[in-house]
Amino acid sequence: MKKLLLSLALFTGLADAAHAQSGVLKYGVKGGFNLSSYTGGGDTGSNTGFKPGFAAGVLVNYGLSDMTSLQIEGLYSQKGAFINQANYSAGNSLAPYNGQQYRSTLSYIDVPVLFKVTTGEEGKGLFFELGPQASFALGDREFFRPQGDKAGSPNEVTVFNTRDRLVPVGVGYVGGIGYQLTSGLGLGLRYTGDFSNVYKDGFGTGSAPLQGSNNFHNGVFQLQVHYLFGGKS
Repeated sequence: MKKLLLSLALFTGLADAAHAQSGVLKYGVKGGFNLSSYTGGGDTGSNTGFKPGFAAGVLVNYGLSDMTSLQIEGLYSQKGAFINQANYSAGNSLAPYNGQQYRSTLSYIDVPVLFKVTTGEEGKGLFFELGPQASFALGDREFFRPQGDKAGSPNEVTVFNTRDRLVPVGVGYVGGIGYQLTSGLGLGLRYTGDFSNVYKDGFGTGSAPLQGSNNFHNGVFQLQVHYLFGGKS
């Protein structure tokens, strides 16, 4: 009988803990630093690197239990890539810029839907997050800069400045880890990758050397800070 009562008490305690945060709705703001590049392959050039940018926006978090929650975000996010030495095939309209630096700044609204697990008590401590993401293209600026020139150089040449050549809605994934410092403040590190192509018709202009070379995807490392309102985190 004692064992039965003890088991019932333990079960009741676990059930109470599991539902302590169930149904709690929180909202917040977040922002951070992006390092982005193109993943995949094709006729891009040598020394492909990461381009800095930022992300900022809002989030809503709905508690499923004391340790789990569903989080939806809306973030303005800068993506793109840096290529130190462009190297296009002969005949491509961008071949005259071979040897120069290529840079792109792509603007998106990202909407990740994340399943989040927090390992500490009362929603604090280490957390993990994973889920799908939709990305809505807003803008595209791509330019070349001679080697050795600094940002804002008068020798920069903008070759594309419209979102029309971007895939309008991309689909990808998000995976991350972080730490909830207090009932509101937290830090996170995540990686976002796209299943969808960046461009509709290829990395270049769609001329013969690049036809069929359209397997480029956005890949972004993100360091973020957030703050939650509305109930314990």
